[in-house]
Amino acid sequence: VKISGMSSSSRRRREREEENGGRREKRVKYEDRDEQQNDEDKRKSREAWGLQDKKEEKKEEKEEVAKPDYKLSGKLTKARVGKKNGVELKHLEPGNAAKPDRRWRIYVFKNDDIISTLHIHRQSCFIIGRERRVADIRTDHISCSKQHAVIQFKYRTKEEDNGESSTEIRPYVMDLGSSNGTMLNKRKIDDRRYYELREKDILNFGSSSRDYVLLVAAENE
Repeated sequence: VKISGMSSSSRRRREREEENGGRREKRVKYEDRDEQQNDEDKRKSREAWGLQDKKEEKKEEKEEVAKPDYKLSGKLTKARVGKKNGVELKHLEPGNAAKPDRRWRIYVFKNDDIISTLHIHRQSCFIIGRERRVADIRTDHISCSKQHAVIQFKYRTKEEDNGESSTEIRPYVMDLGSSNGTMLNKRKIDDRRYYELREKDILNFGSSSRDYVLLVAAENE
């Protein structure tokens, strides 16, 4: 039977081809849409990762920036360390150190006998201790430290009765953190602190029985 010049078998075949063609077009459209979706997902994924990478880079940059360090470096302290004959000194003279303008003496007594006279007016600082390479006044007693104490001359401002001020050079003693301490007039002094000395003051170092008595000599001595 022919319908519109086409047999029924030919029409069915044509319909099947059109149907299959329509399915292919739909499949292609779906595949194109899926591919576009995949591309979009990939693009978004790359952007997301790109943002993440930037965040990580910023984070790493922040971590790499060194924070200011306000701790003491110790460089100033090291710069101020003094040495004598290769030995590091425990004492550095202050800015107001001065050579004495009076003839100070130390008379060393043992059992009421003077065994030595020390002239301490020829320089501004005298280190006392057992270390022969640095000690200006040697104390050989085993209880004394290598750098036991120091006698330091320095300027002191003095106010007069009329209200005016004047300066004079005075002796001071300071224990340098010794193991067995320093005595001033039979009383132990604190370490790392200046104590002003006066005539007839008595110093003792460690457990030594020797007395170190300060006096000012007459001009003709």
